[in-house]
Amino acid sequence: MPRYCIRVVNRDFETSSDHELSTMDAAKSEGLKGALQIGIQEICEGKMFFAAEIRVENEHEPSQRMMVAVGASPLQ
Repeated sequence: MPRYCIRVVNRDFETSSDHELSTMDAAKSEGLKGALQIGIQEICEGKMFFAAEIRVENEHEPSQRMMVAVGASPLQ
């Protein structure tokens, strides 16, 4: 199975992990899930907004990049 490096990067941090997944789409989905989990945690800790870039890399395919943003606003 191909090995994909998934990175989540914003101005405050960078995290990466390797995953064995069947396709680039599966790797992008895994990266999106991870970034959303980080964003939800940041919002729950009091931040009003979280944004990050997701990079998915594999030596046999072109790299893919996506952006994710999570925000919260008070209800009125």
